[in-house]
Amino acid sequence: MLEKVRIKPGEVTVGQKLPWPVYDVEEALLLQEHTLIASAKQLDILLEKGLYRGLTEDEAQEQQKIKTQQEAAEKRKKVVDNPFDMKNSCAKETEQLLKDLTSCIKTDVAEITLHISNQIRHCCQRNANATLAAVHLSEEFSYSVLHPLHTAILCELLMRRLNFDDEQKQTVMSAALTMNVGMYELQNQLFSQKEALTETQKKAINEHPEKSVSILKAAGITDRHWLTIINQHHERIDGEGYPSKLDGKNIHQGAKVIALADMYSAMITSRSYRKPIVAHKALKDIFTKRGKSVDNKLTQLLIREVGIYPPGSFVKLVNGDTAIVIKRAISKKGGTTAPAVCSIISPRGGFYERLSTRDSGLDMYRITGMCQPTIDEPIDYPKLWGYS
Repeated sequence: MLEKVRIKPGEVTVGQKLPWPVYDVEEALLLQEHTLIASAKQLDILLEKGLYRGLTEDEAQEQQKIKTQQEAAEKRKKVVDNPFDMKNSCAKETEQLLKDLTSCIKTDVAEITLHISNQIRHCCQRNANATLAAVHLSEEFSYSVLHPLHTAILCELLMRRLNFDDEQKQTVMSAALTMNVGMYELQNQLFSQKEALTETQKKAINEHPEKSVSILKAAGITDRHWLTIINQHHERIDGEGYPSKLDGKNIHQGAKVIALADMYSAMITSRSYRKPIVAHKALKDIFTKRGKSVDNKLTQLLIREVGIYPPGSFVKLVNGDTAIVIKRAISKKGGTTAPAVCSIISPRGGFYERLSTRDSGLDMYRITGMCQPTIDEPIDYPKLWGYS
């Protein structure tokens, strides 16, 4: 079907050659392109019948843009229950948002970050274990996309324990998703770089909080908390951060939350030159920095929320099995339950055909430590958490 618009009086004049072919309402061709309108009578008859023309290139692009925005708006109305599907769809939206911002393409930043945040919030409420597993597993997207998305998920889990209200949560998560837009292209470059940073790169990294703020202001963001959090997300409790070397009492609480989630997310996400740091070691490294570069209370909260053996972590069991943690340990009065795990590889190295959940609190399935196995066979990770 021809994409067309009705020709208005004044668009065509007597003595003018048509710049495009024209059609009637049923799309029958009336006049070829470059046909000369010979008289006022001819023009009146044509206009009375109803003249239509095809879209110009600019009009077609604008119409396609509107159609894409409408489709995206409809898509944003849908809520995804499966955290793994949620992560993939949100990663695509985050990637497009960051590309549009760095290219100065007009986009509704607040609406898009609200949608992504709502998806994250929904999955965290429905199944926090599976959502954490999605953070620790599957890395189909670039680091520059996964890192802010993982950070936003971790922020949501932390803020639920901190009793932030919905408006505060939204502000922090929007800041987490856009915190590194000022170094979006550089992050992709650094992902595979093994050499030491150049002075130019160091300068760009130190300036990226302020550059991110400038990009967001140009995109129409005026929320002072959102912008302040981004500007301060690399400040440190001991005053050794950047760009302003603020100390703990002068750092926005939202920036402290992002700083901690940012640090953990960076450690557990792989680079092209290294595997991800296992969660146990990442948490241990962060724990040693508590009260210095990161907030002590928030650090302890992160450890309790994520768990020493987070969902999605690979562990070794005392019986020699390699397993995946599917449920965190739960603190209760009188003690703490052990993580639930699913054995996937036997002591001999073969994959189990039938995967069974184990209670690592039992002596025969006790966890002896974390590991990073080589997985040669595809694993349906969502299925481990009941999603098919």
